[in-house]
Amino acid sequence: MRKNVDVNVTGIHSRPGEPTEKIFTSSSGIYEDMSDGRRLVEYDEEQDAGNGVVKVHNKVFIASDGKSMEIIRNGDTKNKLKFCEDHEYNTEYLTPYGAMSMKIITSNFDFSSGRKENDMKVMAEYALEMEGQVLSDSMIIIEIKSAETR
Repeated sequence: MRKNVDVNVTGIHSRPGEPTEKIFTSSSGIYEDMSDGRRLVEYDEEQDAGNGVVKVHNKVFIASDGKSMEIIRNGDTKNKLKFCEDHEYNTEYLTPYGAMSMKIITSNFDFSSGRKENDMKVMAEYALEMEGQVLSDSMIIIEIKSAETR
């Protein structure tokens, strides 16, 4: 059964020689328990990219055991991200300006359920690497809350 949820995403990025960047987005979304035990959260987000707004549709799959997550992003940018503690994942990051090969190295992953049904929080700490060089040490926090009546 699909249910309405509120999705809050916080991204924290630390790059050498630059101040830490914190990006917060809040969206309405849909939550669904999949037949294979995974949890699916779908939501759209818009971010200011300096030269315009970037629109992306996100599908977040949380593993049935709560030990990993996969994010599939489609829209102005496209990529697939996998997070699992002590795991490395190679991905292609497709932008309007071209493709970039990147590696995600997850150092910490945590999933927790809230008190209310469908309330949950996912957190991944990871390094983003390109051509053998770490671009940023990052953290993503996704909070999913049951939507109040709409």
